[in-house]
Amino acid sequence: MKKFTLVVAVVVLLVIGGGLTAQVASQGGSLYIPGTIRASANPDASALDMTAWKAEQMFLAIGFILVNLVGAALTLMAVMWFLNHMIKSVNATSKPAASTPVKSGD
Repeated sequence: MKKFTLVVAVVVLLVIGGGLTAQVASQGGSLYIPGTIRASANPDASALDMTAWKAEQMFLAIGFILVNLVGAALTLMAVMWFLNHMIKSVNATSKPAASTPVKSGD
């Protein structure tokens, strides 16, 4: 049943891709997909359009933010790994204190 569901999902994805390709071909190569950035050479265009340099700046800003987030995550991961490694090494080298059993009721 899982294989059949996977095959159906792949076929549906291929049909959707074929439909989008047919739309692009019928419109002369231009297709507006909601959520995408439309570039415009006119800076007074609508609020949904972007000039080429604004689109480039947004792309660079998003890339800069993602690179910094990944760098911060890797730095935190390295610090936490080092701290955990040190705790494990201290626990492994220290000997547990000899404890005497406490008798209750005597």
